[in-house]
Amino acid sequence: MNCYNCGRELTAATNHVEHIPAKNIFATYPPEYKQQLVTVPACFDCNNDFSKIDQEIRDAIGIMNDNNDLQNEMTRKSVKSIMRKSNWVNRVVSTDDGKAFEVSFSYDNFKKLHVKNFKGLFYHKYGFPLPKEYEVEIIAEGDEEHERLQNIAKFLYGYTDEGIEWNTVGHEDVFQYKIKAMIADKNGMIFDDVNIEHAIGFVCIMHYLHAIKPLIIASRTDFIDGE
Repeated sequence: MNCYNCGRELTAATNHVEHIPAKNIFATYPPEYKQQLVTVPACFDCNNDFSKIDQEIRDAIGIMNDNNDLQNEMTRKSVKSIMRKSNWVNRVVSTDDGKAFEVSFSYDNFKKLHVKNFKGLFYHKYGFPLPKEYEVEIIAEGDEEHERLQNIAKFLYGYTDEGIEWNTVGHEDVFQYKIKAMIADKNGMIFDDVNIEHAIGFVCIMHYLHAIKPLIIASRTDFIDGE
């Protein structure tokens, strides 16, 4: 048994179970939304390091609440969490019409959490940590800075979405994902397979409450940059 993130060997005594995604995004939902949660083995350091920023996505989801009664308690907790921090005055600004407020979040923390959840889902599917030779990249909605990257994101999203059902963690309205290997045949075509020995990469799409939708790519080479 190894840590899903760093690969450190663990025993039953040193295993600090990690929830993927963190339990806090399910906390304010009824019991039926908390069934079949995903857990993976984690060392103390990895479990502890991510616990410091796991709240970022919970707070963002709470703030993005679009009149969903099931999220109202999460919204209340998110507002309380944000206002409790000393930097809240720099994060909360009034909109131009003065009728609402906007809250800024750490994009770097979001990326770290998306990578964490991808590595956890990889471990959950394949039974071992993502090998270190794979480099992980994130493309979030609106994050495609040039046309080529947009085309790559569109292709990879279509590839991942085709032919497999969504996997649900807890409840389909809270968290869903799809993950595929990318294996090249002799003609350069990409396909998925249970035998991932020769995979050039992996791609995953995740939906947090249908609001935050990152695309995660793990590749042996600089797939995005084409280097």
